[in-house]
Amino acid sequence: MKNLFNLPIWILLFGFGFTLQAQEKQVKPYQIDLDKADYAFKAKKYNTAAQLYQKVYPKIKEEEQKQQVLFSIAESYRNSNNFKKALQWFDEVVNSKYPDPAILYSYGQLLKNFERYDEAGRAFYDYSFEVPGDINGKIAQQSCLFAASLKANPKKFKVENLANLNTDQSEYAPFFVQNKLIFSSTRKEAQGSETFEWTGQKYSDLFVSQISNKVFAKPQALKALNTNYNEGVAWFDPSYTTAYFTQCNGIDGQGITCKIYVSYFQNGNWVEPKVLPFNNDSFSMGHPAFSPDGKRLFFTSNMPGSIGGKDIWYIPYDALKDQWGSPVNCGSNVNSTEDDMFPFVAEDGTLYFASKGKLGMGGLDIFESKDSSNTFTVAQNLGSPINSGADDFGISFIPKAAREPEMPYAFFTSNREGGLGDDDLYSIADKPIVVLVKAFVYDRESNLPIGNAVVKVQSTAGKLLAEPKTNDKGNAILDIPLNESWDVTASKDKYLSSAKIEIDTRNIKQDTSIELRIALDLVPSDDIELTMQGIYYDLDKWDVRPDAKIILDSLAGILTSNPNLVIELASHTDSRAPAPYNLELSKKRAQSCVNYLTQKGIVKDRLQAVGYGETKLVNDCSDDVDCSEEEHQQNRRTTVRIIRIDFKVKR
Repeated sequence: MKNLFNLPIWILLFGFGFTLQAQEKQVKPYQIDLDKADYAFKAKKYNTAAQLYQKVYPKIKEEEQKQQVLFSIAESYRNSNNFKKALQWFDEVVNSKYPDPAILYSYGQLLKNFERYDEAGRAFYDYSFEVPGDINGKIAQQSCLFAASLKANPKKFKVENLANLNTDQSEYAPFFVQNKLIFSSTRKEAQGSETFEWTGQKYSDLFVSQISNKVFAKPQALKALNTNYNEGVAWFDPSYTTAYFTQCNGIDGQGITCKIYVSYFQNGNWVEPKVLPFNNDSFSMGHPAFSPDGKRLFFTSNMPGSIGGKDIWYIPYDALKDQWGSPVNCGSNVNSTEDDMFPFVAEDGTLYFASKGKLGMGGLDIFESKDSSNTFTVAQNLGSPINSGADDFGISFIPKAAREPEMPYAFFTSNREGGLGDDDLYSIADKPIVVLVKAFVYDRESNLPIGNAVVKVQSTAGKLLAEPKTNDKGNAILDIPLNESWDVTASKDKYLSSAKIEIDTRNIKQDTSIELRIALDLVPSDDIELTMQGIYYDLDKWDVRPDAKIILDSLAGILTSNPNLVIELASHTDSRAPAPYNLELSKKRAQSCVNYLTQKGIVKDRLQAVGYGETKLVNDCSDDVDCSEEEHQQNRRTTVRIIRIDFKVKR
C-alpha cells in the first residue's frame, strides 16, 4: 500500500490532478534533464520520472537541490507502486537529514506498508515532535498499535494467492459471475502497445477466466470491452448479459477523467459500450457496483460534495424506465477525508469497500458497513489476514447459491509481500477447524520420554492417516481431520504397543488441542507375572464382574495392538473352601476371562487359561487364619504372563 501522499496503480483509472509547488529554475548543465523529470512527475508519469530523476541525481552538487531530487525519486517510486525501491530511496532521504519534517510522516506510512509497525510508530513520534500542532501524527502513532494488534490476532480466514491467474504485472478487482472470474490486468496480453508511464506497465484491460471443476482456465481478454487504454473494475449482472465498467483516459488516450460505461450481451457478442448519462468531464466516476435489488448503483467519484479525495456514492436507478436519479454520498460512516473506493454490495446488503483514510493496517484496507434504510453503520475493518500493511482492495463475493465445497467464497486484490507481481488476485475461504493432537510417549516404569516411537493414527474403519515418530523428548504433533473417529496407538521396539485411544472429531466446532500421555511397557520376560489390577471375583463366583470388564477391555486393546503376543491368564482363589474345589473354581475364572477376550476378537490360540486354586496366595490368609474380607479379595484375582512373542495367524 502507499503512504499518505501515494496513489496506487488502480487510481490511475481516475486521472486526478496533483499540484507541485513551482521551483525556481537556474540555468545549469543538467537543467533540461531536471525539467523533463519534473514535467513527467507533474503529468503523473511516475515511472518515467523516477528514471529521469535518477539520471540527473549524480550531476547535482548543491546539497539542498540534491535532497529535493532524492525525495522526488522516492515519491516517484511510491506513486508508481514500486514500494521496495521507494523504501530504499526513502531510507536515503531520511539519512540525508531532509529538512521538511513531512518526510517523517511519509516514511512512517511506507514502513507501515511493510508491517514494520514499531519503526513506523517511531517515525510518527518524531514527526509529532517536529510538528506538534498536527494531530495526524498522534493518530498515526495509534494506528500502528491498532495495526499490530490486528496482525497479532488474525481472524479465521484462509487467504491464498491465485498463482495460476497472476503475472509479474498487475491483476486487480476480481468479480465472479456464471462460473467466470473477471478481473483487470496490465499483463503483456493487454490490448495496445503503449506503456503507461505512471506505472511503467501496459494499460489495463478486462480479462475473464472460466472456472470448471475448481480449476481456473487461462484468462482471455474481453476484447469487445477493451480499448488501447485503461479499462478496469467491472460489475456484471447475474445472467452475464449486462456489464458496467470503468474506462479512463478515453478511447483515444487523451481523456483526463474516468467514466462508467455499459455494454449488453446480444446475439453472442458484447455490443459497443456506451457512457452512462450522469458522467461528467469535470470529475471522475468509476468502480460500479449494483445493489442486489438493482435499484442503486454504487460508485467512486471525486465529484463536488465528496468528503475526501474520492468517496463512495450511489445513484438510484429505475430499470423499467431506464432512468437515473441524483447521486447520494454514503456519508461519513463510510467515507473518510482521504480515498474511499472499490464498493461491492453483498447479497445481504452489506457494503464492502476499500479506504486509506480509516484506522487500518497500512495502505488501503477493506471495510464493511451495514445498510439499514439507506443509512450506513460505522465501517468495520475486516482485519488480518484479509488486510495487511499493503494495499488490500477490490473485494467481491460468490453468491451463496453458486458456492462449492472446498472452494473460495470471495476474492480480492493485494500488493502484499509474497505476491507474484504488483497487484495480485487472492481468494478467501473459511479456514478449516484444526484439531491438534499432541502425543507424549513415555516409559511407564521410569516415567522417561521415549524417542523414535511411532504414533499411529488411523480411522476406526482402518484408513491410515499418519505415523509420525516422537522426537527425543517423546513428543509428536499432528492435526487430524474433522467428522471422523480416529484411533491413536504408540509403539516402539522392545515395548508393548499401547492400547487404542479413540478421538472423535465429529462434533468439534472450534480449533481444539488434545494432549495425550501414552505410557509404554517394556516387553516382560517370561518369568514375570503381571497382576491385572481390578480383575477380581465375588466369593464362590467365576463370572466377569463389570469392573473387571474395564480391565479386560484394556487388555484386549493391548493384544490387538501387539498381535504377536501369546499370554497365559492365570486365576486364583482364596483359601475358604477345600483345595480341590478351589482349583476347579480358579480354572472356571481363567476360562471366563478367555471367553470374554475371544468375544472381543482375540484369537483363542493366543490365550491359555490356567487355574492355580489357592496355591499362590498373595498374603498370609491360608486355612484357619482369621482375615478380613478385603484381604481374602486380594487372593481372588487373575494374573497375566507373556509366554510367547512370535505368534502368527494360521492361514
